[in-house]
Amino acid sequence: MLKTPKFWQSKGLISTLLLPLAKIYQFISSKDLAKKAQQAQKLPKATIVIGNINVGGTGKTPATITITKALQKQGLKVGILTRGFGRKSQTLHLATTQSTAAEMGDEPYLIYQKTKAPMAVDTSRYHAGLALLTAEPDIDCFICDDALQHRQLHRDIEIIVVGQQGFGNERIFPAGPLRESISRLQKADYILSNNANLQILQQQTDTEIISLYSELLAPINLQSNAQKSFTDFQKIPFTAIAGIAHPENFYNMLRKKGLEFNVCSFPDHFQYSEADLSPIKTPILMTEKDATKCQHLTRDDLWAVPLENKICSKFIDTLVSKINELNATDKKRE
Repeated sequence: MLKTPKFWQSKGLISTLLLPLAKIYQFISSKDLAKKAQQAQKLPKATIVIGNINVGGTGKTPATITITKALQKQGLKVGILTRGFGRKSQTLHLATTQSTAAEMGDEPYLIYQKTKAPMAVDTSRYHAGLALLTAEPDIDCFICDDALQHRQLHRDIEIIVVGQQGFGNERIFPAGPLRESISRLQKADYILSNNANLQILQQQTDTEIISLYSELLAPINLQSNAQKSFTDFQKIPFTAIAGIAHPENFYNMLRKKGLEFNVCSFPDHFQYSEADLSPIKTPILMTEKDATKCQHLTRDDLWAVPLENKICSKFIDTLVSKINELNATDKKRE
């Protein structure tokens, strides 16, 4: 997985030298996305796409979990469609309680563990949706995780997640961190701010901005499922690890809990082994995403730090109304 380079944060020499490549990338990418959009296939239920315009993480998985759980509380049956980045197989997989992170991908596995929503994993989200509807005919809507650039699938509602890191130097890959230009924000139905700078974001788009609030919960031991308070970790030396796109976001949230620790960062979607963590002699705190790939490890001092997210209830009410309207319209067309 690509590691975020520091030069993406400024319009310096390296970034400027890469601008010709960025223009070529943008031209080819925009043509390809437009072609796929013309051939987009529509599923028979309301479809929500969650994604970003950045290369790397902005909090799409927490956003998917939060919105799914909120819709479930409103009585809707949500189906999750994902491509399962990093999984070993490319065949269709319908999630069950016996499914593993290797079969699904680390992020889909975490989404399923947190929501228990019906989920289909496939390179084609359209085929995944049809397969899931066959298995679960009473699904009310689909949520597509990390699917903003998956134009082969028609989307009824589009949500772009913006993370704390913002858009860096605001240039297109590889000169900067963007897959699409900032103007793309204007075409979305909603912008979901995951600890982004709201003042800057409001200057960049007129699209409605919804805030996602995040908080770390008490760490849970991977072996025993026992909980330990953050106060307990203030008294002992430990190491925080993260195999995510922006590990500093996790470390800073731990620091806000009054913790001091060593850090050890790994590439995004890193697959852990005993040997990778054996040099670390202290207890280890990690993200839930990392924990999905450490369940098989035998050491008893590994702790997952759950992330709880909250979102505006009025936004969820609006989503529910839109979903019901879309489904009613589709039913009339049948």
